[in-house]
Amino acid sequence: MRPRRRTLSFLALLATFALVAAACGGGGSDSKSDGGGGGGGSSDGKPVSGGSLTYGLEGKTTDFCIPSAQLAISGIMVVTAVYDTLTAPTTDPNVYAPYLAKSVEHNADYTQWTIGLRSGITFQDGTPLNAAAVKQNIDAWRKGTLLQFVYSNIADTTTPDDSTVVVTMKTPWVAFPAYLWTTGRTGIAAPAQLADPDKCKTTMIGTGPFKVTKFDPSTGDVSTEKNANYWRKGLPYLDNLNFKIQESGDQRVSGLQGGQFDIIHDDNGVNYDTVKSFGDTIVTQLQPPGRREIGQALLNVTRPPLDDLNIRKAIAMGTDKDALNQIANKGNFDLTSQSMDSDVMGYLDDPGFPKYNVDGAKKLVTAWKNANGGKAPTFALQSTFDEQTKALAQEVKRQMAIIGINVTLPAPVDQATIINQAIGSQVDSFLWRNYPGQDPDTLYVWFYGGSPVNFNHIDDPVIDSNLDKGRAEPDEATRKGYYEAFNKQLSTQVYNIWTWYENWYIAEKSNVKGILGPNLPDETGAPGSEKPVDVLAGYHQLVGLWVEK
Repeated sequence: MRPRRRTLSFLALLATFALVAAACGGGGSDSKSDGGGGGGGSSDGKPVSGGSLTYGLEGKTTDFCIPSAQLAISGIMVVTAVYDTLTAPTTDPNVYAPYLAKSVEHNADYTQWTIGLRSGITFQDGTPLNAAAVKQNIDAWRKGTLLQFVYSNIADTTTPDDSTVVVTMKTPWVAFPAYLWTTGRTGIAAPAQLADPDKCKTTMIGTGPFKVTKFDPSTGDVSTEKNANYWRKGLPYLDNLNFKIQESGDQRVSGLQGGQFDIIHDDNGVNYDTVKSFGDTIVTQLQPPGRREIGQALLNVTRPPLDDLNIRKAIAMGTDKDALNQIANKGNFDLTSQSMDSDVMGYLDDPGFPKYNVDGAKKLVTAWKNANGGKAPTFALQSTFDEQTKALAQEVKRQMAIIGINVTLPAPVDQATIINQAIGSQVDSFLWRNYPGQDPDTLYVWFYGGSPVNFNHIDDPVIDSNLDKGRAEPDEATRKGYYEAFNKQLSTQVYNIWTWYENWYIAEKSNVKGILGPNLPDETGAPGSEKPVDVLAGYHQLVGLWVEK
């Protein structure tokens, strides 16, 4: 049976994968392009081969062994260059197209998925892409420290022939094709890479458009060259694509202007205004409304006083999101009170999140003090070294003092440290961005009780029940009801302090073309009718990049 074209994004997978925000800020306007062409549109002209580009990334990755890799967006972009995923996202949030796979089909009750593979594809070390190699990858995900919870619903994988992998589930899994992309994280690695634990982290071997020529784990910089045997005929166009790490958004923007970088990514609204001031020499691509990530302060609800619902309500009621939005985004971003953007199944016009009400917040805090010996509630808000993040934390501290809550600001740490603190329940709260607009099953790992990446440490039977039912339910109207109930519970229980919709943007020199890439491949491997997603949580295609000469 061929599947309905419902393919769902997994967005922002594991905890240690770290999509943690350097700041709760983001991109600028809602347009996909600013400055007159340079993405994947017809205004790019006819692509030409040759040339090199340097991509400025926001963070360092030291482990590229897919089952254990801690991949934030910077690592994902390197994986996108070197590896291919079995499916790929399209401009329709409900559709995933086969990519490295030729077909992905389900049985009548979604308990079994059959992956058909394209023929004639080889890994960059010359070994063939076959069913055994794909099974080896999926089985490695199931055993991986970071991925085993994500794929815990898989009961078995078999290979009836050399080009077919059958994945059997413990319970129906409607959204499984999304987990064959997982925001670009689950690239299919060569058997030789997976077989050598000592080299797996630093020896990258995929089927992707670019081959690694140099990787420096100390800096995170990666150099690549064109894969001359790439299975998509005529691609890639570039001879070389190099990745340089610059953690400071300000410095990435300066590097773009100064020529150190040809292309950068960012989600900082202030920096976006700076890029626009460069004039028509820079083109930007923005992720579309309806599919954006959610900015937030994430709360560990097992640590007092955040384990008290009334204190969480007081924090929400005492948070002036407009003031925070001015600091992070010059007020340009759309505010939100839920975990979903408007195109996501389960979105509600009013999910019941507390509204801004300083007097009401003060009353809740006073009641808490009276019940706790007059002591003021206190919690810590962890931040990174990013200057904007620290400014946001200071503003939160000021706002909470108005309603009688003390906020302490520990010394800033890097993103990976915050992630490790969150996993170990060693942090009260931190600023975060996550949950871009895809099928709501992608929220399963973030909020289900017992998930290693449930950073809030929520154990809520209403949430778990609706996530389980939504995962297994093929009827869209019924699924929608489950996810609306999930969304309402998440907001009324105030497990997070929602702020605004993030906007990632890609900025590049005016001679850099093909940002959005060619259409996704059809069954023959040629560009088909499915268009790739534009920009999603910082992700975009790299295979179609070219340089105008």
